[in-house]
Amino acid sequence: MRGAVKHAIKILTIEDDPYQTEALKEALIVAQIICVEILEAEDGDQAMSFLHQEYPHMDAPQPDLIFLSNHLPDRSGIEIIKELQQDRRLKQIPVALFSEQDPSTSPKVTFPENCHLFKRPKTCDEWIYVLRCIEDVWVTLLNMAGAPRL
Repeated sequence: MRGAVKHAIKILTIEDDPYQTEALKEALIVAQIICVEILEAEDGDQAMSFLHQEYPHMDAPQPDLIFLSNHLPDRSGIEIIKELQQDRRLKQIPVALFSEQDPSTSPKVTFPENCHLFKRPKTCDEWIYVLRCIEDVWVTLLNMAGAPRL
């Protein structure tokens, strides 16, 4: 994100609230994180169609990261994570699950190691904080693994 990757990192947002997606885009601009491409899905059905490259998303790229709302109109984020885990190609994609609840007070749910729970950011500063946390992990993983899989 800060020059660590030559190609844009593709983030699929699975979010039914367009304000949240716009807030994310604004935070990327403010934080000067420029090598990110935002891909959008408004609900779980659209997201799974996108991820499985089904009509009308036959040419959809595989995202490098998924930002997932836990409260979608058609299913929960946890249900989507379970679906991702059933596909050996998709279960490798890191997922940031955003919930209205504070993760420290949420009921204990066991997530796969590449899934992380965050409290939904409400301000640009909160989004920037989340992005920097994810960026630090991403750069660390790239340094450990060598070249990105882009």
